[in-house]
Amino acid sequence: MRCRHFLTAAGLSLVFTLPLLPDLARACSRVFSNANGQAMVVGRTMDLFLDDKVALVLRPRGMNAGGMHGLKDPNPLRWRVRYGSAGALSLGMVMADGLNERGLNANVLYLGTSNYPTRNPAISGLSNARMAEYVLDNFASVEEAIAGLQRVQVVSDRLLNRQWGLHLSLADRSGDSAVVEFIQGEMKIKRGKDSLVMTNEPGLNWQLNNLRRYRPFGGNLPLPGDIDPPSRFVRASTYLSTLPKAATVSEAEANLYGVVKNIAVPVGALDYSSGDSEDTWVTLWSTIANLSQGRYGIQLNSDPDPVWVTLRQLQWKGAGMRVLPLRGLGRNGDISALLNRAPLQTKTAPNGAV
Repeated sequence: MRCRHFLTAAGLSLVFTLPLLPDLARACSRVFSNANGQAMVVGRTMDLFLDDKVALVLRPRGMNAGGMHGLKDPNPLRWRVRYGSAGALSLGMVMADGLNERGLNANVLYLGTSNYPTRNPAISGLSNARMAEYVLDNFASVEEAIAGLQRVQVVSDRLLNRQWGLHLSLADRSGDSAVVEFIQGEMKIKRGKDSLVMTNEPGLNWQLNNLRRYRPFGGNLPLPGDIDPPSRFVRASTYLSTLPKAATVSEAEANLYGVVKNIAVPVGALDYSSGDSEDTWVTLWSTIANLSQGRYGIQLNSDPDPVWVTLRQLQWKGAGMRVLPLRGLGRNGDISALLNRAPLQTKTAPNGAV
């Protein structure tokens, strides 16, 4: 998966040597606008080499959850959903993006260089593909989510007969933000202004150092136009830093969406950077989550009309997760009522977890 997450940072002039870029194969982007004067808003893109058959999902309170997708683990974490949430289900199994009823937002993005801790079976294991649903199901804030992640051990799960390196971004309606990565066998957490933007390889520390080479972050390089993760990170950070105060909530969402579309990868785009990048996959869908208003919107690359749900209109009691496929839906606007009536997912993990 290739994903992007945005951040602004005030950089000082710094001389350093950049390491060679690793394989920049799969990507997404994520941006958090927490200073627009109207609402806390997160934007995200999903780019992938295959159709992930994205669906909108509703996870109700009280549902059994947890377990692994394709990995046998001696002590997999299981839980019961505390807070209802809505989000994007990718590949029929991974909640890659979502917003819960308490205003916590989570986004799972690809980071192929992730290196998870050596497994300790005495600690409950959390599938890295379930990180978003775990925090959304259980916690109301970034602070709570981080504490919860520190009580478990994140494990590299298997999906589509392979392992995926993943990192996680978090934001809440107070304006708090965090990026969680797994580097050299340790969980690394970045909070505050340095966690507003996220793309892919290299990890966040490298991206922040690289950012300082560009205007307006203390350097002299002009804005890059490539579609690889470092270039997307710089563009997202730059445009986020120059967003004006919004006059209305709708304007705050629209302004951020303009940033999101600037880092999306259009159909047919090629990567002309000099890095060893395979990151030429199209953006499949984009989301805008309004944490303050409790609204979650998504737009497919195949449809110019977005759809959204209003969380206060969703039914948080139910027997299981409701799944509404989006391709071919033929609707636009608020589809909260459709999601409330969507079919229940029948495929479950062991012990009835979803």
